[in-house]
Formats: sequence, structure tokens, C-alpha cells
Amino acid sequence: MKKFTLLLFISLFTAISGFSQDQEIDSAEDEAKVKKAVVRWADSVFYMHKEYKFEQFHAFYTEEYFIQVMRSRMYKERLEDLEKSKSIGRYKKSDAEYQKEHSELKASYTKIQESADNFEYRVSHFEIHFWSNIQTNDGITVYYEHIVQLDNDYRVIDATINSSIGAKSDKTEILYKKGKGPVKKK
Repeated sequence: MKKFTLLLFISLFTAISGFSQDQEIDSAEDEAKVKKAVVRWADSVFYMHKEYKFEQFHAFYTEEYFIQVMRSRMYKERLEDLEKSKSIGRYKKSDAEYQKEHSELKASYTKIQESADNFEYRVSHFEIHFWSNIQTNDGITVYYEHIVQLDNDYRVIDATINSSIGAKSDKTEILYKKGKGPVKKK
């Protein structure tokens, strides 16, 4: 009985985790835009930086946007299922009924997908870890990690120094461009 309960728990957990993976929003395009925005920000703030890399990108999508994307996926799946059932001969209604149903589903899907594509407030914020060799007051570059947050419009709203590698002393500080202030330290 214990083995059965354990197997049931494991299969249920696997099914739930598989479901949640299917429910993720593809954020590859957002990640590319965030990376470009962070590099632009770094170019405008630091006196000099080079050899940067990114880690741990996360988009904090709003519930409303998530629902819109899931609705779009649902309509797309329904459209694909209809087309598949017609192509393999499982659709039993007339061609006219199929055309009507197909065009209605396609119109609904297109409308909802457009709405999702043009959704105004998609995220509460984006977050990414940005590493770069940054010029310091000691005359050397130090490898700093910043946790950078961006708003819905890909503007940096917060940047916090999380760690550094290679600082000579506690007095080592980043050199900023004239008129740009220091970044918060964690």
C-alpha cells in the first residue's frame, strides 16, 4: 500500500510539474530586449565596462497578461485540433459547417493573439543578473555583478551591486560617467 501511495504521489507530482512547464510564457524575445537595454544602460552609466555576461533572467508577467496568453493558446489548440480532425477524416459535419467553424475559430484566435501581442502592462518588472568588468578608482577593472530590474518598457528602474571579484580594497569604487551616481550595494 505504501508503494502504491508513493507511486501515485510521484506520478501526480510529475503530471503537475509537466503542466506548469506547458503553462510558461515564452520570454526569449523579452530576454533579448532586456539584455540590449541593460547594455545601453551600462554604456550610459559606467565610465568603462567590458566583457559582460548575463545570468538568471526572469520576467514577472502580470496575471492579466498570463490569462490573455493562455486564452490565445487555447484558441490556437482548438483551431489545430479542428484542422487535424478534418485532415484525418474524423470531422463528420459538412464542408460548409467546417468552413464556418474554422473561420470563426481563426477570427477569435487572431483577435485574442493581437490583444496579447499588444498588451500594455505585460510585466510588473524584469530582472537579470549582469556581470561586467568595470573601471574602478584604483585604475583596474573589477568584475561586478549587478541585479538589474527593468520596467514594462525595458527601462532600468533598479540596479544593485550583488558581488564583485578582484577589488583591491574596501575603498575600491566604480568610476561613473559625469553626472551619473553610484549604484546601490546589497
